[in-house]
Amino acid sequence: MAVNRSALVGGFVLGAIILVVVAILLFGGRSLFANKSRAVVFFQGSVAGLQIGAPVTFRGMRVGSVRSISLQINSDELTATVPVFIELEEDGVTMSSNADADMPVDVEKLVEAGLRAQLTAQSLVTGQFAVELDMKPNTQAYLDGTDMGAPEIPTLPSEFQNIKEQFSDLPLRSLAERAVRTLESLEVLSANLNKEIGPSASSLRATSDAARQAVIMANEAVSVLQTDVSRTLKNIDRLIATGQMQLDKSGPALDQTLESANRAIGQAETLMSSVNSLTDPRSQMRADLEAAIRDLAASASSLRGFASEIERNPGAILTGRGGR
Repeated sequence: MAVNRSALVGGFVLGAIILVVVAILLFGGRSLFANKSRAVVFFQGSVAGLQIGAPVTFRGMRVGSVRSISLQINSDELTATVPVFIELEEDGVTMSSNADADMPVDVEKLVEAGLRAQLTAQSLVTGQFAVELDMKPNTQAYLDGTDMGAPEIPTLPSEFQNIKEQFSDLPLRSLAERAVRTLESLEVLSANLNKEIGPSASSLRATSDAARQAVIMANEAVSVLQTDVSRTLKNIDRLIATGQMQLDKSGPALDQTLESANRAIGQAETLMSSVNSLTDPRSQMRADLEAAIRDLAASASSLRGFASEIERNPGAILTGRGGR
């Protein structure tokens, strides 16, 4: 009976061991037998929220995990650093070339090519962080240089650290003092306004009443003016209608007057043409007229000479010039 009980207990223990081995092979077999590359990183800021087992990702893809976080104090300089060891699973990270398509991960070569590590938030609610890897060769990264037996990956400040530094650079104290002074000035201004508004309230009320009365009078004046304007417009309409009727009645007489005026204008144009022909220096009529005028002038001169002769010698008419 004791032998059967021992065999039963041994069977249970053996079954439990088999189950544990199977579970390890199923759930942790890959991590157990996978080839891994170790590296160390030193973050300048706080590592609060970063826990052992936190994921290590490359552009969002998980390639490893955090294996240890420790505190190291330099006894000579009395400085403290926090080395964070990470493991990269080579099953998830491979390096290939033309000569060999499957090479082990060379962390040092990746660092020379620009591999950088940075803390990133997994969840803003829980405050947990992860390690993000990326190729950023043109960035200023922090390299501690302490020999930890593993290649060191340079680190970059986290986004939260950048925001904190930006806020720390702000002159918060001077801004707060300015805000306090501004509030005090506003309080003084408010008190002065309260003192001045009291006496001014009655004046404002009187001004408001006067303005209201002026508006009423203006409305009455506009009403009267509107009536006068309407009456004037009606008179203008009647005047226009009367003028149109008179214009319609005197239309034929106006036509005759216009026709007579046109004839007179034609005659005037003919007369002007004749005058122009007379006054033109090159016209034949003007030349003939000038010749006739010269002949008349010569005849008049001879007649004057004859008249003068008769006045001196009246008998010359009977005897002639030779009889004297």
